[in-house]
Amino acid sequence: MDSGIPRLLLLSGPLMLAVGAAFVIGWKAGSRTPLRWFWAGAAIWTAGVALKVVTALLLNKPVFAGLKALLPRSALLVLGAGYIGLLTGVFEIGVTLMAALKWQGLARNAKRAVAVGVGAGAFEAILLGTAALISALVALSNLPGSQEARTAITSSAAHTSLPWLTGTVERIIAILVHTSSRTLVLLSVARRRWCFFWYGFLLLSAVDAIAGFVLVSDIASRVSIWWVELAIAPFALASVPIIRWCIRHWPAEPGAEPEPLDRVSEC
Repeated sequence: MDSGIPRLLLLSGPLMLAVGAAFVIGWKAGSRTPLRWFWAGAAIWTAGVALKVVTALLLNKPVFAGLKALLPRSALLVLGAGYIGLLTGVFEIGVTLMAALKWQGLARNAKRAVAVGVGAGAFEAILLGTAALISALVALSNLPGSQEARTAITSSAAHTSLPWLTGTVERIIAILVHTSSRTLVLLSVARRRWCFFWYGFLLLSAVDAIAGFVLVSDIASRVSIWWVELAIAPFALASVPIIRWCIRHWPAEPGAEPEPLDRVSEC
C-alpha cells in the first residue's frame, strides 16, 4: 500500500535519537563526568514533566475555558502561551532547584551541572525520537491507527520543506536550552545567588511559551515549521555563551563552604 508518506520521514526519529546520544557522549568524553549525573538530569526531567502533565490535566481545561470566556482571541493566545510557559518554569525548573537544594552534590562543579542539563535534554530527545520513529513506522503500515498517524504527519509537513530534519534541529535547540537553564539554576545554588535561578526560569519558560503559542494558535498547520524553529533558535544561540559563562564563574570546588541560606545574596 502506498501510504503517501515520504520514507525520508523515517530518518526523523533516529536523527533525534542520535542528537541526544551525541550530546551525552560528547560531554562525557570531554568532561569525564560519570554517567550517573546524566541519569540524574533525566530523573529530574521526568519528575518535573510528570508534575507538569498532572497539573495540566487538572487545570488546562478550566483555565482555558475561563480565558476564552473573558478575553478576545489575541489576549487568549498571549496569556495561554504564557500560562504554558509558566507551567514549565514552575515544575521543570522548580524541581531542578529542589533537587539541587536537597542533593548539593549536583552543583559541586560545573562539569557535573552541565551533565545534569545535558541528561535532561538528551532524555527528552531520546523519548521524542522513539515516539517519532514509532509514529512514522505506523503511518507507513496497515496497522490500526495508521490512518490517524498519516493524517498527523501530512498535516504537520504540508507547508514545510525537509520536514524530516525539523525534529533534529528542534532537539539541538532544546538540549542547549535545557542545559543552559538548568546550569544557571545549579549555579544559583553553588553561589547562593538566586538571580541565576530566575534567569534559568525565564529562559526555559520563554521557549515553552513560544511552543505554547504554536499549540494554542494551531499556527503549525498553516505555516512552515521552520518559522517556529527560527523563533526559538535565538535562545539556543544565547545558551552557548551562557553555559561557557557559568563554567568560568563556578566557585572553586575546594573553596569555602557555601554561605548560609539566611545570607543569600541577590543580583
